[in-house]
Amino acid sequence: LGIDDSSAWAPAAERVGYPLMAKVAGGGGGRGLRVAAGPDELDGAIRSALREAGATGAGARLYLERYLEGARHVEVQVAGNGADAVALGDRDCSIQRRHQRVIEEAPAPGLSEAQRSVLHTHAVTLARAVSLRGVATVEFLLGQDGTLAFIEINPRLQVEHTVTEEVTGLDLVAVQLDLIGGGALPAVTPPS
Repeated sequence: LGIDDSSAWAPAAERVGYPLMAKVAGGGGGRGLRVAAGPDELDGAIRSALREAGATGAGARLYLERYLEGARHVEVQVAGNGADAVALGDRDCSIQRRHQRVIEEAPAPGLSEAQRSVLHTHAVTLARAVSLRGVATVEFLLGQDGTLAFIEINPRLQVEHTVTEEVTGLDLVAVQLDLIGGGALPAVTPPS
């Protein structure tokens, strides 16, 4: 999005649709993220996101995306050997404060088997597409209407990996080291 040309903001927003989020590309942890419910809130949301991004050093690249009201933040732990990948489990981290996780639940509660299967399939497809070698977390938003939106893939162990370890019994640090050294994918048990 051409942030220096504010005349481009409204047409870009119309293509995305409302409600939408203005997000600074380099703003992690919810930094530089603002919601605009309609056209009258767009200018203020973008300017506010850019101000915060400037104050935190998050850069000045910005994008707009559809805002899923009441969405759940669900992530899938995956492992890849460079050619193939498997889903190790999923977590729900929807309970947040200021866009920071407070509670992680695994497996993600309240998912139908169909929803869980779709999440795992998408996560494994992404891991295969990038030839993942090691352990990663694939993050999604799951809207109240069933809309599934990809957030990001973190190709590293995160502090949340211990939640998956407790549920699966896998030592993900050992899995990571084994995969990087050319080892086989871990055997996984379908969620119960």
